[in-house]
Amino acid sequence: GSLVEILYALGEEARIIAVDRTATYPAAARELPQIGYVRDLSAEGLLSLQPTFILGEHDMGPPEVVEQLQGLGIHLLAVPEEFSIGGIRAKIRCVAQAVGRNGAGEALAASLLEGLPPATAAQVEASAVGESAPAGIVLLGLREGAPVAAGANTSGQGLLELAGARNLMEFEGWKPVSVEAMAAAAPSFIVIPERGLEMAGGRDALLAHPALRLTPAAHDRRIISMDGMAMLGFGPRTVRAAVELRATLLK
Repeated sequence: GSLVEILYALGEEARIIAVDRTATYPAAARELPQIGYVRDLSAEGLLSLQPTFILGEHDMGPPEVVEQLQGLGIHLLAVPEEFSIGGIRAKIRCVAQAVGRNGAGEALAASLLEGLPPATAAQVEASAVGESAPAGIVLLGLREGAPVAAGANTSGQGLLELAGARNLMEFEGWKPVSVEAMAAAAPSFIVIPERGLEMAGGRDALLAHPALRLTPAAHDRRIISMDGMAMLGFGPRTVRAAVELRATLLK
């Protein structure tokens, strides 16, 4: 999804012949042929489209499909990912270079903080998180009844850092969290994609979940839902999503 956003922002959307199902923005991208999910691709499905270039994020797969495509000599690029503002700029530059639009890529990378108050721009650029910063969690949703939270080295933690907030989950990756671990973490707020909240049954159902109902976040009804790709895609919109989250947390 983030790569599609970048291609549209670069004015290169005419090159796109198909997308995976995370490509939801801009709205026109939803009308393009779909190839499934980025981590569950089919070599046959991709080859049937006769692409000359396959552009994917670092975790596209499964690995055997990627190897098969590479073995067939198809030009394939896995774009590195780093969950920071520097990582977004690097991703933009990588995509721009791949399609021969280096100048436009530099302009897009330089525009990420445009229009923000200088103090806000400096805070986002620094992504400094102190001990007194708001402390909470990012949930992807519920999996088999358990809340799945962002730990270290995830887009969820990267979002919180851009927003100047602390992530209370110290494990690596995205993992289900037990009732006991959630109670010990005691998040003061919960951020969740709009789709994850919908699939959890809505705000009231999430607040009443056994793992969440006794947390300060549930007590204060501090559930913040956002567009999933904007908050977690680490594309051009993620900076604005982080700024909006920062403003909400400071209210």
